[in-house]
Amino acid sequence: MYVFSIIVLIGLLAAAGLFLFTIVKLLWNAVKIPEKKPGLKLQLGRRIYLVIRNVFLQAKLFKDLGGGIMHALMFWGFIAFAAYSSDFLLSAIFPGFHLISGTLERVAFFTVDIFAMVVLLDVIHAVIRRWGIKIKRYQGYNGFEAWFILSLIAILMTTYFILAVLRLDHISQNIPGSIGESLVPMNTPISYALASVLPKISVSAGYYVYWTAFWIHALDFMIFLAYIPTSKHLHLFAAPFNVLFAKEDQAILKPIDFEKETRFGATDVRDFNWKDYFDFYACTECGRCTANCPANLTGKTLSPRDIIWDIRETLMAQGNEYRTKGGDRDQIFKTVIGDPIKEEDLWSCTTCMACVEQCPVMIDHVSKIVDMRRSLVLNQGKAPREVIDLTRNIEQYGSPYAIDPSTRADWAEGLDVVDLTKTPDAQYDVLYWVGCVASFDKRNQEVAKSIVKILKKADVKFAILGSKEKCTGDPARRTGNEYLADMMIKENVETLKANRVQKVITGCAHCFNSLKNEYKDFGIELEVHHHTEYINKLISDKKLNVKSIDSDTLEKYTYHDPCYVGRYNKTYEEPRDVVKTFALNYEEMEMNKSKALCCGAGGGRLWMEEKEGTMISHKRIEQADNVGASTVVTACPYCMTMLDDARKTTGREEKMKIQDVSELIASRIE
Repeated sequence: MYVFSIIVLIGLLAAAGLFLFTIVKLLWNAVKIPEKKPGLKLQLGRRIYLVIRNVFLQAKLFKDLGGGIMHALMFWGFIAFAAYSSDFLLSAIFPGFHLISGTLERVAFFTVDIFAMVVLLDVIHAVIRRWGIKIKRYQGYNGFEAWFILSLIAILMTTYFILAVLRLDHISQNIPGSIGESLVPMNTPISYALASVLPKISVSAGYYVYWTAFWIHALDFMIFLAYIPTSKHLHLFAAPFNVLFAKEDQAILKPIDFEKETRFGATDVRDFNWKDYFDFYACTECGRCTANCPANLTGKTLSPRDIIWDIRETLMAQGNEYRTKGGDRDQIFKTVIGDPIKEEDLWSCTTCMACVEQCPVMIDHVSKIVDMRRSLVLNQGKAPREVIDLTRNIEQYGSPYAIDPSTRADWAEGLDVVDLTKTPDAQYDVLYWVGCVASFDKRNQEVAKSIVKILKKADVKFAILGSKEKCTGDPARRTGNEYLADMMIKENVETLKANRVQKVITGCAHCFNSLKNEYKDFGIELEVHHHTEYINKLISDKKLNVKSIDSDTLEKYTYHDPCYVGRYNKTYEEPRDVVKTFALNYEEMEMNKSKALCCGAGGGRLWMEEKEGTMISHKRIEQADNVGASTVVTACPYCMTMLDDARKTTGREEKMKIQDVSELIASRIE
């Protein structure tokens, strides 16, 4: 074995050793520190699909088209470069040995040659985006790491081309460790073009250039390998596994077993499970989550990226101390709430899922924020004043409103609606779950009446629970009071079972999500439809005839996606299909569908004051105004309340209306 081969082998073993040592430490943390275990279903086919889609095809990155294309090309370039790097290192350690040959060698080198130039151009593009254009979400984050990694990548590609040109100039022939010598020039077209235009050098000079480029290339690879797990580029290792083990439904909050658990929510790093740890390890600090967070967009200090990264940094420091010194876990693992994560940031979250939707590596930010809220509420009894009032009302009145629950169905007086409180033995096909807001809020009672009119017109045999209906538990659950939510859900489950409920329609996005996705953890599975889905089906089945021409041709419509209908349940097209049955003049807002801006009411914030920055609802109504909409269509009582208030307080009361999908259909039924 040549001396240079021994040096390469030692260097490669050292770099691989450092890489594996760091990975073992991270896995040790994930196994030894958490006190909770996630319940993951096998779902092998779905998991393989997610890896193919989001890792190899980089699908979620294309939500930001410019950055997505850049990253995807760089990723695919590295995949292509893997064959070249393997052959390069093995040939250096064992001169004369080639990992790939024949047709495979020709295909590999052709692909690598193209991608090497693509990656170099990508590096230039990345430098322009980060330090030229100065894209906001990059500023103040991982500046040195980004510069260092981009430099390593550029050096790797540049030295590849130097070695390739020397091969084409027949200078590296017969040098131990050289590869690709049997290839014809056009097999590497980019290198051939460079060799054609670059000045030729002597064989003796080329010899020194070759070994200089060889050692820089080899050393660069080794530094890259050793550095990855200690930097934000740990995601190269962690992200594929994080996607593979992604929760089957990131929209679902898991209940607490109050008979077994003694630590509620998440106070310190012990309270996150190993899957959460992979979330922390997989974070690329790219900022897509924060750039789409409605709280951050409107001047609040909440940053989903910072929450994930701060917990990761805390985990790294405390995990290292525990691993090396041992000792009292309670002394080592100190709370992450307050420092580094501010309580006001936790309460600023609207649980809209924009961060989760945008994350390319499928990190679940929202469940962690809610778990930390649970810790504050259940362990310390701490919550904003409005949240305390909210939960007190739910405890005493069965709804967020301090209103006599016996009046819950008063809105339906004179509508000839079957009320199961009064006629428990009535026959019906579908239960209309009204929800608290539509039951007690005067503006949203009009929505409830419109839904009733539509169901009656379509001859749907339906009933309501009347005063038997109670809050689904969503506001309590999202504000951290899982104990109260648990109580409300169990009471509702008993009521639903007692009334033989199997099929439900609701106009509340939050009730819809809870009943459809979360009640199954409490022993009942229901067929649940949001009213936009149900109305769309009635129209398509010809059970409703809707006037197709608007009497006012100047009316312009836009649709606001409720987060708990859209991002939570992927219901985007059905509401639009309904609106487009009559809307001749329709235009989407700047942020729509999966990127739609929240109204600001989720996560219990409908009952909380928005004291910092601009109100989220004001920004949303501004976006509606920007497209010249005279009617903003929505499909959630929370959104109706927030947007209607924003319309009035921003001076748009005369120029704009806020209407629910059901109201518009009810007024157009032939």
